[in-house]
Amino acid sequence: MPFCPKCRYEFVEGVKKCPDCGTELVDKLSEEQPVSIKWVPVGTLQSSLYGDMAKELLEKNGIPALLITDFFHGALTTTGTSMPGSYAKVFVPEEKTFQARELLKNYVDIDLE
Repeated sequence: MPFCPKCRYEFVEGVKKCPDCGTELVDKLSEEQPVSIKWVPVGTLQSSLYGDMAKELLEKNGIPALLITDFFHGALTTTGTSMPGSYAKVFVPEEKTFQARELLKNYVDIDLE
């Protein structure tokens, strides 16, 4: 069965190019090597709700993002904008730090680090 080396999907015999990305298919996939990413904080938002919005904004602009939230959101999955002690810390890959800060400061009220 042929595979797409980029998307890593398997296709039926006879397919020559990946219909998703257009890459030529191969007979066997190579072993994936783990990628080491250095995540750095770009800022802190006042609630997990704003953190989710910031994460979505970054990802829609091609910047992977991680959130670290307060105990109540993490353990109890609560959401809101005015819960005392609520916060969301946004992390991005180190090489995307400047781009992420520029994007976030134009759209959300964030304490940049």
